[in-house]
Amino acid sequence: MTDSPDEELDDIESDLADASDEGREIVDGIRESDEGALRAAARYGGDDHEVVYLREDIAAQFTDAELEERVETLVMKGLGDPAQEGALFDFGTLDATVRWYDSVVVAHFPVREWSGLVFTFDRESQSLGDIVDEYF
Repeated sequence: MTDSPDEELDDIESDLADASDEGREIVDGIRESDEGALRAAARYGGDDHEVVYLREDIAAQFTDAELEERVETLVMKGLGDPAQEGALFDFGTLDATVRWYDSVVVAHFPVREWSGLVFTFDRESQSLGDIVDEYF
């Protein structure tokens, strides 16, 4: 297990070019987290996606096919929450969505139309909540 995902997530910087300041700050906080709560991180755009970080114990739990199915499902959830929502135009740009499951928290950060970042965390960890509290 890694102590810090910062180095593994260095290559997502270009994905953040169009992210809101708040979204960028939260993602930077995630990258600098040292609690080991981050399970996985992926980027997606259009029909493509890439896992940019995967904690060792999570990788060991799944076959390649099972992991691919999970990532595709997470990407589809993210694509369902675009940064700009026509009927909600007056709300502004969506910075993030967070879903709490029994054992995992999933955070999506749409950065452009049809693209974004998704992070998964252990549910019992307080790190995502602590990071978000710093910026809001």
